[in-house]
Formats: sequence, structure tokens, C-alpha cells
Amino acid sequence: MTLRPLVVTLLSAWIAVPSIAVAALAARPGARVSFSASGPAGMKINGTTSDLSTSDDGQTVIVTVPLAHLATGIELRDKHMREKYLEVQTYPTASLSVPRSAVAFPAVGATQTADLHGTVTLHGQTRPLTFHYSATNDGGVYRVDATVHIDMRDFGIVVPSYLGITVKPDVDVEVQFTAAPTAN
Repeated sequence: MTLRPLVVTLLSAWIAVPSIAVAALAARPGARVSFSASGPAGMKINGTTSDLSTSDDGQTVIVTVPLAHLATGIELRDKHMREKYLEVQTYPTASLSVPRSAVAFPAVGATQTADLHGTVTLHGQTRPLTFHYSATNDGGVYRVDATVHIDMRDFGIVVPSYLGITVKPDVDVEVQFTAAPTAN
């Protein structure tokens, strides 16, 4: 249920990684990955985590979100999400991979907004996905905001159902983080 949003979040986080001449980009503390799922009669399930990391080998930027700390505010629901649906013991992370050459990096003080194509790995399944991002260059530190809409069934995740209430398979994921160049 919340694993799906986490994958979306990873995709969003990847967008935040700007392409700078030679320096690799690294996420800074303070990231926020959130997801929103819905069900019958206006039911909303929101979850968040601040766990996010990036790796950058000069060719590909990868945003990784550990799923074990994804939380919705209800302990029993979190346990079901992690153990039964996301199966974090087998699939502990969600990740988004994007070719570095596809990312447009704004000049200092500018903002770049675009839709990008990347590859998301979630629940042991890898699928192409398009996500929307906005990156602002604040003196060489990039603030990235990204959104993605996913269908958990595309990643082999069973649509959550509890006591006869079934969540819709569509999940919206938002990712916010900052990243800065590091020495290689």
C-alpha cells in the first residue's frame, strides 16, 4: 500500500539530482518522501519517510528510498504495509535510475521544470516511468521537488485490503530533497 508511494518518491528524488560538469551529486539531510493512496468513501492514507540517498557515477543518477521506515501514523497499518504488501524483508528499497544526460540543470538562481523518463525498481520489478520534477539552483545547491503517479499492480504489489475495505491501486508520490556536488 505505501510501498507504491515510496517508489514514486524515489522517482521524484532522482529528478532532484542536477547534472554538474564533473562532480557527483549527493543528497543532503532533510529529504521528504510522501505518498497518498485512497479508498472508498473518501478514505485517504498518507505516508512519509525522510530516508533517501543518491548515487551518481557520471552516467546514471540513482535515487534510493529504504522502505522500512515508511510510516502512515497507524502502527498496525504500517506493519501490514511493510510485511504483507511491500515485503520489505525481501525488497528493502525502491529506486529510480535516470540517465544523467537527460537531466537539465538550472543556472544559479534559476528553476528547471520538466517531465523525465526513468526506470523504477520496486518490489523486485523494474519498470519505465515518467515523472515530473522542478529543480532550483540556490548557489550550487539544488532543491528538487518531484511527483509521480504509480499503479502498484505494475510492480506486482497486491492491492491492500483489510476487513473488506480495499485501497485503490493508484498512488501519488511526492519527493523533496536538496543535493549538492561532491568531490569524486
